[in-house]
Amino acid sequence: MPETMQETMRETMPETMSEPQTRPYQPIEAYALLSNCEGCALVARDGGIDWACLERFDSDPSFSRLLDRTRGGHFTIRPTERFETTRQYLSRSNILETTFTTQSGFVTLHDFMVGPEGGQRRPLLVRLVAGVSGCVPMIAEYRPLAGFAEDAAPLGIEGRRVTAPGCPGLVAEADFAAEGGLAIARFTLEGGQTRGFALYAGTLPETCPDARILMEETRRAWVLWTEGAAYVGPLADELMRSALVLKGLTYQPTGAMVAAATTSLPEEIGGIRNWDYRFCWIRDACLSFYVLKKFGMTREAESFFGFVTELCEREESRLKPLYSISGDADLKEIRVDYFEGWRGSAPVRHGNEAAEQHQADAYGQVLDLLYLYERLGGTMPEAMREHGARLADISAAHWHEPDAGLWEPRKPEQRYLHAAIMNWVALDRAIRLFGERAEWCRERDRIVACVNGEALHRDGYYPQYIGSDDVDAALLIAPMVGFPVDEAAFARTVDAVIERLGHGPLVYRYRNDDGLPGHEGTFLLCAFWLVDALLWLGREEEARTRFQALRALQNDVGLYAEEIAEDDTFLGNFPQAFSHLGFIHSALMLDLYEHGGRSAVQGTYADRSLRETKTRRAPTIAGAEAGE
Repeated sequence: MPETMQETMRETMPETMSEPQTRPYQPIEAYALLSNCEGCALVARDGGIDWACLERFDSDPSFSRLLDRTRGGHFTIRPTERFETTRQYLSRSNILETTFTTQSGFVTLHDFMVGPEGGQRRPLLVRLVAGVSGCVPMIAEYRPLAGFAEDAAPLGIEGRRVTAPGCPGLVAEADFAAEGGLAIARFTLEGGQTRGFALYAGTLPETCPDARILMEETRRAWVLWTEGAAYVGPLADELMRSALVLKGLTYQPTGAMVAAATTSLPEEIGGIRNWDYRFCWIRDACLSFYVLKKFGMTREAESFFGFVTELCEREESRLKPLYSISGDADLKEIRVDYFEGWRGSAPVRHGNEAAEQHQADAYGQVLDLLYLYERLGGTMPEAMREHGARLADISAAHWHEPDAGLWEPRKPEQRYLHAAIMNWVALDRAIRLFGERAEWCRERDRIVACVNGEALHRDGYYPQYIGSDDVDAALLIAPMVGFPVDEAAFARTVDAVIERLGHGPLVYRYRNDDGLPGHEGTFLLCAFWLVDALLWLGREEEARTRFQALRALQNDVGLYAEEIAEDDTFLGNFPQAFSHLGFIHSALMLDLYEHGGRSAVQGTYADRSLRETKTRRAPTIAGAEAGE
């Protein structure tokens, strides 16, 4: 990892945390993700689990101090005296190791979630704290909250077992007692001593399970998944961390991937741009599974095909832009007005009304992934071929109509160029997959004529929508999908993005009015898209400089948020699938360019996936079928 990622946290902690006001909101970059591919949790550097949706990513949280420091619940394990922390994930896993350093000695805390392979009676989340040297006084504080309830649930404490209505139960190797509205355990750890803590969704066992055995089983499961990686170059560890994030955001029962693990972390501190991202955007998932495939992890994309197939069978006409992880389309947006919001950023939202928008780029994303699947040797089910052809018919009939756009502005629809380009992708891939049909060929050519003709701005760049003067970073993807851009116009578009949307290596999505008050931070995926666009233009040195600067913006355990403020602090929901897929894709683009020059980064996603280098082999669907 870059040297800037090696961080140490210095905290002065009170003897007890029974007064929540003593702990300020933690920076978003202070958190690390835990996942078992069903639910998730966020752990702060000080040992506090401040966010957890343990049974499903989109379920009501059990701990929500992330969004209300006085009302929201938490589960904290830490020394009682002043400490410093360093942390890392165990190699090729999503098991977090935090080391506390105090004047009295050293303690490690391992946090992990147990996957489905652990059986129905498994604990969902396990914490194992161990003394390394010296003699360190410790405290564990447990205060869950049943979803977005207005009041904390009453605690039932029976020695080493703690329960609360509507909340996970805790069983531990330490005795708890009620103190200031919390269940608190105090204990001392000497070198070699351990204490385990386990959270269960259902009936609690009488004793705490062996945390060491569970941790080793969980580690083996993660490591086994990573063995399919196709890339062995110098960035292998960092790319694997991003791949593990994408895997960790995938809901194993259905194959859907959530955009992020959280809701309502703001795009502007104190503003209203706070959205619920714990759902599956078709676009995000397609792009994420594309980069996982390119990285060598193909099985997840096959599961996602099943998810999309079921959606296509149920939807009589157009796909919605997002669904719940079980495929539900009703994502009514509810405001939790009595929650303060992270650093006072209200409202806190549950649900996302963007599900009611029409975003026309989804058809191209799905058909592009289907095309990649076949190019890698997969055999598409007949039902999916029929659905793919139907999506192409929709694109042919409606590509020229306005839509809401991929950035989901809360304003009237427009004829966005990104949507037109992705409709071209839908038609182009349908022709390649299913053969030429007159209406597909005709409308595909009409889109090219429109984008490179009437839509082109008078100054020679591609604007956000037809008739607009504004620049949109979404247009940076045009050559990446194989669209026949006018190279001179695209170069002018790239320069306009740098001049009007750039801030150092960072890039804003757009800077024009989007129908909402306030403003947002720079969007990390767009910064990686700019790296890709510069490589396509042959501007390698500029691309590499930007990429290295973006690498340095990961937090200390290699995670990215959705957005970054101009002072480099994290904004938006966390960790963000978009940002991690962008990081992997740009790294693999740079690898291609290094080994094959500009010609190696031309063409479609599928074309680039099949090009091997000295450090990356081409993935195949057959490898997934044999077991990764």
